[in-house]
Amino acid sequence: MEKTENFRFTALLFCAFLSMVYAWQVWFGLEPGFQASVSPWWKFFTSFLGHSGPEHLFNNLFFLGLFGSMYELMTSEKTFISTFVLSALVGNLTAFIFFPDSVIIGASGGAVGVLAALAVYRPNEIGLVFGIPAPMWTVLLGYIALNLVGLGAENTVAYEAHLFGMFGGAAIGFYLRDQEEEELDRGHEEREEFDEENWRRRIRDWEEKYMINP
Repeated sequence: MEKTENFRFTALLFCAFLSMVYAWQVWFGLEPGFQASVSPWWKFFTSFLGHSGPEHLFNNLFFLGLFGSMYELMTSEKTFISTFVLSALVGNLTAFIFFPDSVIIGASGGAVGVLAALAVYRPNEIGLVFGIPAPMWTVLLGYIALNLVGLGAENTVAYEAHLFGMFGGAAIGFYLRDQEEEELDRGHEEREEFDEENWRRRIRDWEEKYMINP
C-alpha cells in the first residue's frame, strides 16, 4: 500500500456522517430522496446521502468503510470524495431513465463506484467478495454479476443505479491508471536524460584530465 501520508480516515468519517443523516431521517422526518417527476432539483444531490432503512445504510457503510478506506489509502482524501460524488451523480441519472415515478435514495451508486475505481486502479489488491478474500478485479466482477442478476428480479433495489455508478467509478479508475503510467514514463525519461548527461560530464572530465591537459 502507498501514499499513507494522505490517509485521514475520511471514508470512515463519511460513514459517520451518513449515519447521522439517517438519524435525522428517523428523528426529524428528513426526506432527502429524489423523485424525478416531482422533487425539487436540489434533491438530486441530497438523495445519495440518505437511506431507506438500517440494512440499506449498513450495506453502504460496509462498502465505504472497507473499499473506501483502501481507495483513500492508495490515492488521497480528495480523490475518494470526488470519486464517490461523481459515481453517485452518474448513478442518480437512472432516476430520469428507469425510475421517474419512484423515489431514489441511497449512497449505493457512489459506494460501488468507489469499489469499481479501486478495482480498475489496483486490480490485484485483496478485497472481499461475498465474505471471501479475493483480488479486486474478482470482487468487481462478482458484484457486477450480482447486480445483473438483480435486474431480472422484482424488488425495490435500484440495480441500474448501482451499475451506472460502477461505470462512473471504473472510468475514474482508468483515468488514475493512465495518469500514473504517464508519471512513470516521465520519470524514466528524466532518469535516462540524467544518466546521459552524467556520462557526458564524466567523459568531458576524463578528456580534460587525460587528453587536453596531459
